[in-house]
Amino acid sequence: MSNSIHPTCVIDPKAKIGTGNHFGPYCVVGPDVVIGNNNRFEAMVCIGLAPQHKSFWLGKYKGVKIGDNNIIRERVSIDAGTTQDTVIGNGVSLLIGVYVSHDTIIENDATLSNNVMVGGHSIIFKGANLGFGVMVHQYSRIGHFSMIGMGTVVTKSSKILPCRTYVGAPARELKMNAYAIKRNNLSASQIEDLEKTFSSTSAHSVA
Repeated sequence: MSNSIHPTCVIDPKAKIGTGNHFGPYCVVGPDVVIGNNNRFEAMVCIGLAPQHKSFWLGKYKGVKIGDNNIIRERVSIDAGTTQDTVIGNGVSLLIGVYVSHDTIIENDATLSNNVMVGGHSIIFKGANLGFGVMVHQYSRIGHFSMIGMGTVVTKSSKILPCRTYVGAPARELKMNAYAIKRNNLSASQIEDLEKTFSSTSAHSVA
């Protein structure tokens, strides 16, 4: 299966692209980008350009790795990494205007709604859901299957545990995320395992 690439889309010759992908008008894909299969990139998506870090404006930097079956909507920007690749997993939804900063990892099935901004070296764990306009400080960790309400500000002191709902500025825990727990058929022991994984993973050192 071939890729659908709009005539105005610019893809660097060094980028590695799988099959079944759609690239809309005015998309830009940088040199050190690896993209899997069956992804949809709507208009004006930028992937793998220089990270917004003053030490890397003109210097050597890493790339971006994107998996399969992702939906990337209009005007999304995904910066290249500085010390490691920026990573987007599988089945991720990045809606209009999302900004993913350098060295960030977004795991499978996460959803970032319109105008979410994620600072560098952060981890968005599997199944997390970030509402409209959420702002995430660099080096943050957003727990598995958590729900972050629209306009919430995740500061560097915020702790976003798995399977909880958070709101406010700064973020505060509101309740368990019963919807995600039921939808994913998570048992109490599975939630406990997710909490252990979350606690043992550092956004400063993840590879």
